[in-house]
Amino acid sequence: MVVNRPQSSIGVTLIELLIVMSILMLVLGMSVSVFRSFGEGQTLEVSASRVSSAVRAARNWSISTGMPSRVLVDPDARKVTAFGFDTVAAWDFEDLASQPQTQELPSGFEVEGAFRQKARVTGHVETDSGSVGSGIFFINDGAALQSDWLPRYRVDRGFSVEAWVQFWQPEWQPEDGIEPTGGFSDPRREMRLAIMSSPGAFEVGLLADGSVYLEIGDPKGAMDEEFFRAQTESQRVIPDRWTHIRATFDGVSIVIEVDGVEHEWYPENFEWIVEEDWPPLPSSVPPVDSDLYISHPARFFLGGLDQIVLRSATDPEIVEMPLDVELLGSPQLIYINGNGSLNQIEHDLPVVIHVAEVGDVADLELVDGTSVSKESFRDQMSRKKKEREDQQGKVEEAFGSPIGDLMSYLEDWQSTSEDGEEVEDVYLLPLSPGQHFGIGEVDEHTVLRLHNVVIDLTGAIRG
Repeated sequence: MVVNRPQSSIGVTLIELLIVMSILMLVLGMSVSVFRSFGEGQTLEVSASRVSSAVRAARNWSISTGMPSRVLVDPDARKVTAFGFDTVAAWDFEDLASQPQTQELPSGFEVEGAFRQKARVTGHVETDSGSVGSGIFFINDGAALQSDWLPRYRVDRGFSVEAWVQFWQPEWQPEDGIEPTGGFSDPRREMRLAIMSSPGAFEVGLLADGSVYLEIGDPKGAMDEEFFRAQTESQRVIPDRWTHIRATFDGVSIVIEVDGVEHEWYPENFEWIVEEDWPPLPSSVPPVDSDLYISHPARFFLGGLDQIVLRSATDPEIVEMPLDVELLGSPQLIYINGNGSLNQIEHDLPVVIHVAEVGDVADLELVDGTSVSKESFRDQMSRKKKEREDQQGKVEEAFGSPIGDLMSYLEDWQSTSEDGEEVEDVYLLPLSPGQHFGIGEVDEHTVLRLHNVVIDLTGAIRG
């Protein structure tokens, strides 16, 4: 039996389909805008966090190695760069405590370093009391410790050699004339006593007159190869006593320290030449694959060495600012001491790094449209000025105008010059850590939000 059923009306019309598609497109468009705005709103926070991380990396390098580090804030290049050092080799000679003192160590005897590097004895080498525990003493020509080349001994970016030394100064010979008391005239300056050497790359040691020297490159290299030798004045190291030496080249400058005190140095043969006419420093250390020597067979150290450390300049930590984020202010170089604090010779106040989100005010409303508008920095300054004026008025009303006039003078003393002329108002950025809003025009940028990273004198990083 065939039954006739009514025809089904299931389906959608073209108009209904278009309406649904329009709604979906509208919702998806709003979602993309919201997520995009959320990402843009985090750009400043991420940038400030990366700047803090770079400063913290430099501070950690200083604390772990005891070496100073630096942070360069360059608004023009829109980046922050941290420089530091890593320890690559060290010998303290405490393992020699079981060896008979003042007796020659066997040729080829191996001395193990902190990173298990082996250094072989060549020539007449003895062990005796060091600056702490045991030390190593070099007696005759050819006396040295030789460590086979390792990739970690490449110090292309820069290096630092640190050691405790006790050197035996050669006696003054009467035929050399009147014995000098310092300066550069002592003939014993021609005698070099190597502390640590990587032939062709670098060498640090003493001159026999008590000077400290640092070499970069190969003194016997070709004319077109870079070579630089820096040395201090005479009598910087006292003979027959333990003295701490540190010589550093970081690719930018040379620092020579004796017992923690930095000393002036001069390029060899340029002692009487003004600094403007000195030869330029090399930009790097020649990359050679030579063995590492403590002392050197051809320039053996006349005396004892202890607690020798070689450090290499690290790859710099670089933070580049993304679009719409700028570093405000002038370029600054932040100096961090070996204990992680700011160098108070260079810094007498905490250091502030201004990281700013720039753009149009409309962009801020788009990015942060759901937040409640906070009091801007300019509005805050205006409010505080109004409060001071009201307080001044109350003082004048209670005690008379002289005190009010004095307060007004103290308030405005910087706004006029000695000639009584108005001085252009200098707009100062806030210095407290964290975020600030409504800054306005700074350095030809419209600052939407400002994030301050503050390094106090102890090295603590805030913001």
